[in-house]
Amino acid sequence: MTQSSASPFRTRTVLILVAAGFILALGFLLVSAYGDRFDRQRGNSPSPSSRFATGFYGLTKLVELSGGTVSLSSDPEERPESGVLILTPNIGTKSDEIRQAIGAHEGPVLVILPKWVAAPIQGRPNREQRLTTVSPERLVAMLGQTVNIAPHTEKAGTRLRYSSGLPGSPFRIDGEIQAIESDKLVPLIVAPDGASVLSQVGASGTYILADPDLLNNHGLAHRQNARAAMALLAALDPDTPGTVIFDTMLPYGSGGRNLLQLAFEPPFAGVSIALLIAALLAGIATLVRFGPVRREQRAVPFGKAALIENIVSLARRARRTREGGSAYADAIRDWAARRLALPRTLQGEALDAQLDAIPTTTSYTAATERARAATTETELLHAAQALDDWRKEVKA
Repeated sequence: MTQSSASPFRTRTVLILVAAGFILALGFLLVSAYGDRFDRQRGNSPSPSSRFATGFYGLTKLVELSGGTVSLSSDPEERPESGVLILTPNIGTKSDEIRQAIGAHEGPVLVILPKWVAAPIQGRPNREQRLTTVSPERLVAMLGQTVNIAPHTEKAGTRLRYSSGLPGSPFRIDGEIQAIESDKLVPLIVAPDGASVLSQVGASGTYILADPDLLNNHGLAHRQNARAAMALLAALDPDTPGTVIFDTMLPYGSGGRNLLQLAFEPPFAGVSIALLIAALLAGIATLVRFGPVRREQRAVPFGKAALIENIVSLARRARRTREGGSAYADAIRDWAARRLALPRTLQGEALDAQLDAIPTTTSYTAATERARAATTETELLHAAQALDDWRKEVKA
């Protein structure tokens, strides 16, 4: 069996299959580790990348087109130090998560409360429908440990006013307004009954926007609200106007951690990379050291040539190869007698004399004597070749 037929695949094909299998396995592990995070980001959470009505993709593009800069941050320790930090919690966010998202940010912080419980429309994944408003209990639980609030809703057609002299443009209101009341809040934009739509938490740099419809994609569809939004952001941060930082941890939710995520994230990512390199080096060392697979040969190969080789091998082991000369000479003599149709009464020396009398270039008697007198395999081989040449001359 030849080496090329030992394996049905070429080396390049095997390497391609191994590489493809490794990439698919790595992709499976990544999807298993971060699949839930991708599902949350593709949903209709009030995130800066959401194009749904309750999302804030329009606000990010508005700031960028106005010459400002927008940064997306999921880690409080790695975000820029200056600029307005905008938090857009979802309906399940807790108060301690909001404090953790704010971290040690020194600039102003704008917390935009959720208002709507919405879901994508079936069959139209890029559109959503508003199911109901967020219950006041959820808003209280979201900010209850920070400020004691009492959320309520103003009727449609309400006109907002700036109570603290905050510079800005008026917003256009199409529906009901969500507002909050608290003795710990300083109203900045209020409804007619005094409830705060935009308020400041004490003397801190944290602001709470109770109605997200002023800044989300639905609200910014009106040009008046777009101008008012840019004026509001500039008023909240007059030192670095146009610099906005969006938190991406609260709208998507923190999600659950698992062992696979730990394997791909610091500080264990270095260990995973080291193990991967070690496995790769071990595979290369194994391939170079052992090479292709060698098939075990048959004890008795197929074919006449293999049979003759086995007979010669046995004769060599028994040290009987030198005795084969006489047997071969007798076999050629008997074969020639039958082919030439010589009388069967001719035997022994008489038969040899008859065969030697045939006119040929090679002497029959000389070749026979060499075969019978051979003492080595080389001499026996030459004598056998001479006898075979004589046989071909007489066409026996």
